[in-house]
Amino acid sequence: MIDIGGVTLFERILTELEAVEPDDTSLRVWLRHREPLAERIAAQSRCRVEFTYEQPTGRLNELIRATRGATGHLTLIDSDRLAPPGSLSAFLRLARSTEGDADICLGVTGAQPGDEDDTRYLLGKGGVVAGVRRVPGDTPGLTSAGYYHWHPDVLRDLKRYARGSQNLTTCVEAAVECGARAVAVGIAYSANVNTLRALASARETEAAWSPART
Repeated sequence: MIDIGGVTLFERILTELEAVEPDDTSLRVWLRHREPLAERIAAQSRCRVEFTYEQPTGRLNELIRATRGATGHLTLIDSDRLAPPGSLSAFLRLARSTEGDADICLGVTGAQPGDEDDTRYLLGKGGVVAGVRRVPGDTPGLTSAGYYHWHPDVLRDLKRYARGSQNLTTCVEAAVECGARAVAVGIAYSANVNTLRALASARETEAAWSPART
């Protein structure tokens, strides 16, 4: 449970979800083991939260298992991400508005220094994903912000799109090559807080937002 500015990333996610029709929102959370703090936080939320406790087998494998038989759209949220307040709720509203037009809606953001992600999204007119290129991790460009909104038809073909990888960008790239329409939503800042260096940087960035809070 990563704490930044006195608030865990999990609490931040729930706050964003509660701003977007919480009574109609179900959240499934994968954890390696029971987290009493996470369970207490979830119990206080208006969203329905279900926990799955298991050792990681790969993000894509878990997504495929979780979405078997899915008949509706599904949003995947990277729980180790820090973004400005309101980013996730704004993404969800925009993603839902694209459901009649797009097969995938994803959040993109400018690559951060030290980011290990070696993929950059290429966008065409209207934010349509035109392709993906692979580059050294410190190359400027648009990378994943950790938000993905999937059409059920794409979910059913995830294993084929994965091409043996656990990388979601690979899935998006393959789906686009097969004719799926993917659109991107810009997120002003999104840091993958997966190292001590990234955590220190994220805390510094979040502290700069504090004066704007009420």
